Amino acid sequence: MNHRLIETKKQQSYYLQDQYIIHEGSPILGVFFVQQGKIKIFSTGLNGTPQIVRLVKAGESLCFRGYGRTNYCSSSVALEDSRICFFETEDFMQMCNSSQLSKYLISYLGNELEIADKRLKYLMQMNVREKTAEALLFMKKSFGINRMKELDVYMSRKDIAAIAGTSEELIIRQLSEFEKEKLIERRNHGRIIGLLDEKRLNQLISKYSAFS
Repeated sequence: MNHRLIETKKQQSYYLQDQYIIHEGSPILGVFFVQQGKIKIFSTGLNGTPQIVRLVKAGESLCFRGYGRTNYCSSSVALEDSRICFFETEDFMQMCNSSQLSKYLISYLGNELEIADKRLKYLMQMNVREKTAEALLFMKKSFGINRMKELDVYMSRKDIAAIAGTSEELIIRQLSEFEKEKLIERRNHGRIIGLLDEKRLNQLISKYSAFS
């Protein structure tokens, strides 16, 4: 892989928390990668309700689903202050001549599409309890947990609802029920969620094999 070419062609930008990186419908000019930070990627439904389709961390791409189209089919917003690397389309295609990079991208893209397709299929069949459990585990899978077993990201109840594909009111109610059942614990005025019983959360969605 030509590392000198990559260093020469990449463009770095910094985005603050809640700042848009990509707007749905804007023209595609290249490919974005996350160097530092956490990003949510979402599409807007016919009723204007956002649906979070991916959560992205350092080392991952924002927009392969958009690549090959004329316009981006989803928006990307920083969940925390982030550093983003951008390659113009022509430069990116030149770099893809590297067999090592091409193999990595094919594997990465295939895995991301499989996860997205499974989630879409199973969310349509889940009840609110299952959707909430899946959303929490999806956040954990995407960003991990710290030594206190706390989700290593802050996402609003509205964002969690957008991951689960349900309303904010139902998410708030279900999180309260999970807390009463000692499955989770909300800390720091609700900004932090600790996973007290990850095994039971996984059992709630085990029949769907969402993460296999």
